[in-house]
Amino acid sequence: MTCYHAQTMAQQRIEQHTRLLKQAIDTLTEKGCVVHIAQDAAEAAALISELCRQTNTVCTFAPELEEIHLQQILPQAMQTDLEAVVAQTLERPYYNPRRAPLDDTEQSQIVQALQQYLGQTVPPEQLLPALKQKMKAAADQADWGITGADGIAADTGTVILAEDQGNGRLVSNIPTRHLAVMGLEKLYPSNEAALESIHVAWSAGSRQNPPVYYSYITGPSRTGDIEGIIVCGMHGPLEVHIILLDNGRSQLLSHGKGKLLQCLECGQCTAALQQLLHDHQPIPAPLTCKSLALANLHTPYQLEHAQWDALHWQCPVGITAQDLKNALTI
Repeated sequence: MTCYHAQTMAQQRIEQHTRLLKQAIDTLTEKGCVVHIAQDAAEAAALISELCRQTNTVCTFAPELEEIHLQQILPQAMQTDLEAVVAQTLERPYYNPRRAPLDDTEQSQIVQALQQYLGQTVPPEQLLPALKQKMKAAADQADWGITGADGIAADTGTVILAEDQGNGRLVSNIPTRHLAVMGLEKLYPSNEAALESIHVAWSAGSRQNPPVYYSYITGPSRTGDIEGIIVCGMHGPLEVHIILLDNGRSQLLSHGKGKLLQCLECGQCTAALQQLLHDHQPIPAPLTCKSLALANLHTPYQLEHAQWDALHWQCPVGITAQDLKNALTI
């Protein structure tokens, strides 16, 4: 996909937001999903607390789960994203997973952090199988699996997960119930449109490799293998809940700042913003121009002219530092 095509698609997606939202709610509900609209992070937290309190829960890393501070809501939830685990154990910021955040970390530190997560010391060559066994056992016992989502195809009511570890697939497939939390801006007219944007985001990230695993979730698990009779819950979760998170997105749209919502979270802006904001707290994680614009609605950021002059990046959908500057004036 060309940059021009990516920009055009991103713009159309935001312009069609109202129609896509209505269509997505209808198709998701038709496919058997329970759809929740959370106006802000507090409402999302209350929903998750009500659904998942005092249950075994596994989760994976996602921007929206960081946005609502999932680990504070469910401190018992087991994180399955190993990079996030290592970053947290080493007390390092995890600004954006597509920026290969552990590339400068010594292997011995990574091994030590993962052994701490595992709860036992095993030889490095046995570490990965032991970790997979631990996560699989936790997912088998989990009542809820909580993920983000890379997009929802509004025409089919399909939740799309794209990843390179396979943990999102584990978290969404094995537990009894699956809960996906996703920003309202990640609605696409079709599977094809969502996949094209996902590929652009991954190719623009520093890793540049396409996702290894794709999951297409269209309602609770079901099968018609036996005499064509549809049976639910045979190969996956009995329930699928979707939380569509606003948390300032509608406010950006209403103020004409919706271009920031076109952000694909590729990480092109992350390095520039990380350097610029190192003395400012709190820094949203993952750190992108979109997350900064949303965080600014609650904690305004004041930047000097010289800082803005030094801020630039190559965005695949054409978001500029000036667009961010305009958004921060709300």
